Amino acid sequence: MSNTNFRMICPVADEHLLPMAQLAADVFTGGKYVEQFCENYIGNSHYDWNISRVILDGDKMIHHWGVWGYLMRLEAIRLKVAGIGAVVTHADYRKQGLMHRAAQSSFDAMLQDGYDLSILRGRHYVKMGYARAWNYVNYRLKLEELPGLDLYKPYRPLAAEQMDEFDAFYNRTHADFTGTAIRPTYRNRHPDDIGVYAWFDDQGKLEGYIRAFPAEDNPKILQCLEAAGDPRQGLAVLGDVFKKGEYDSLTCFTLPYYHPMLQCLRKGACIVEDRYFDISGWRVRIINLHSTLQKLIPLLEKRLADSRFAGWQGSLLLDGGEQKAILQIGQGNVEITSEGDTQNILRGGADLARFLIGSDEPDEVIRQADMACSGLALPLVRVLFPNLHPMMSHWDEY
Repeated sequence: MSNTNFRMICPVADEHLLPMAQLAADVFTGGKYVEQFCENYIGNSHYDWNISRVILDGDKMIHHWGVWGYLMRLEAIRLKVAGIGAVVTHADYRKQGLMHRAAQSSFDAMLQDGYDLSILRGRHYVKMGYARAWNYVNYRLKLEELPGLDLYKPYRPLAAEQMDEFDAFYNRTHADFTGTAIRPTYRNRHPDDIGVYAWFDDQGKLEGYIRAFPAEDNPKILQCLEAAGDPRQGLAVLGDVFKKGEYDSLTCFTLPYYHPMLQCLRKGACIVEDRYFDISGWRVRIINLHSTLQKLIPLLEKRLADSRFAGWQGSLLLDGGEQKAILQIGQGNVEITSEGDTQNILRGGADLARFLIGSDEPDEVIRQADMACSGLALPLVRVLFPNLHPMMSHWDEY
């Protein structure tokens, strides 16, 4: 059938949840876990039904473009981000451009609904304006390389009914970590997916935790995926969980770079693996350059105040190809405009998004993307867009 007869619409939960879950399960999990797709991943999460898109051939679902909307921390700023997941086309309808049609319609809706950025993980999105967001960073060590720490409090597994307290504690302890999501994201957690070992104060309030599982690709590796609270107690709990299992090594994955537990590990012996991806991995796309920069103004002004440009007056053009913006700077104040003349120009294309989230050292981003800088663009960019080491927790991935 000609694709002119296909219908693209926003999905409706009552009508489309099960067909969406079945289509995703058929492609990604061999038809298994349809119920989990319905009850947690899509049906009880931060899935945005108004921005997602499905394509139907009659009553048959043939494509799904899923959007999980959330607020992402960027230091003290909050950006509205569209996370993309469960992008799937029925096997009989591939190579007909359905994904690109659905994506463009979704991008238009994101812009209207106030989204700033879109972040996803996958291989097929470079041509859609997605640039590298952050790498996979693993800390690897053996038990004897853990600091020799003793437990100062007992710990126990966290129960499903404690998730509200857990989310609130996570939000407090991760408030300054760029790339993390404000919770709740997934509102239901299956008991088998919690894996949290927690300790409490004398009043029974949550005081800290680690979240750890055997690694998916090697059950002999204990993988710490999240932690909060006293890092020494956290490392002691991690070591104790290790000793109670049949493990031969440890890793820490998706913990923010500035996390106090990782800082403890970097004082000692560990291997840090920073895995780069050329066209896959986590990627970021600008949805609204002006809205993003407008929200970043307090950060930009603070960075200027701490630099040699504190009293500087001038402007900087950020040219992302489809979107452009000028930063008008005067006596430490920043204004975002659309028009004006300047000799200070950064032509960044899609990779301009990397500066907005601080995905790497500015000079590294410029070299990797072969960007063109003129005037004072390079020293200005070094001041305005430092490396923030963004990282999303494993539990919030979509």
